[in-house]
Amino acid sequence: MTPLPRISWHRGGAELAPYATLAAFSSAAAHGAELIEVDVRRSADGVMVCAHDPVVRGLGRLDRLSWDELSEARPGPGRVASFTELLDALDAADPARRSEVHLDLKEAGFEAEAVAAVLERGRRLVVTSSDTAVVAAARRAHPRVPALLTLGHDGSGLRPGELARVRAHELVPFSDLEQCGASGAAAHFLLATPLLRRWCTRRGMQLLVWTVDGDAALARWLARGDVDVVTTNRPLAASSIRERLARQAP
Repeated sequence: MTPLPRISWHRGGAELAPYATLAAFSSAAAHGAELIEVDVRRSADGVMVCAHDPVVRGLGRLDRLSWDELSEARPGPGRVASFTELLDALDAADPARRSEVHLDLKEAGFEAEAVAAVLERGRRLVVTSSDTAVVAAARRAHPRVPALLTLGHDGSGLRPGELARVRAHELVPFSDLEQCGASGAAAHFLLATPLLRRWCTRRGMQLLVWTVDGDAALARWLARGDVDVVTTNRPLAASSIRERLARQAP
């Protein structure tokens, strides 16, 4: 039987604790998550922090804020955590290092440092980024660590015509994948086309599909033999669906 896709807990998942919090990441590790997705950026003074967006609500641009400003201005469980704090939380909840880090790098310039921080903890990881330069830099610094090119620009700030061109390019991303040396693609589910799936399969490249939350969609993607990882905000539900699919397999 072809192995069913693994499950990545998007920002730590949203079923056990508010997503993107240390509580969510810790809960994911304690529950034996296969992969735990975390977004990483840098503060103005170079501290790696866990943040999806470049702007922190009520504070301003993250790259203009020092770590002291971030940590002091947002006390409590919802504050921006440092990457070191995240790794400490994972180690405490999962001392056996069963969970793999799904490291989504939102900015360029610290790829080697971020990957090394995970490897130094004795933990496996996969890197994703929508920036070809980030993927290429990660592959150069750590050739044995998988680095996937993310497909699915959020479209913020783009005019309709510009967004249409971006989407058309993302439907045929093969030159970008080859030129940056990617280990595979991390595609929004609408961009994980049969053509992309065949292309990755024939080259032995990984395919991660994001972010899948509905029961029917989870069942569809988790049943596929040409997908390696499915990212979801509902990892517990996804695990239950995958178990059912495995029992039904001939």
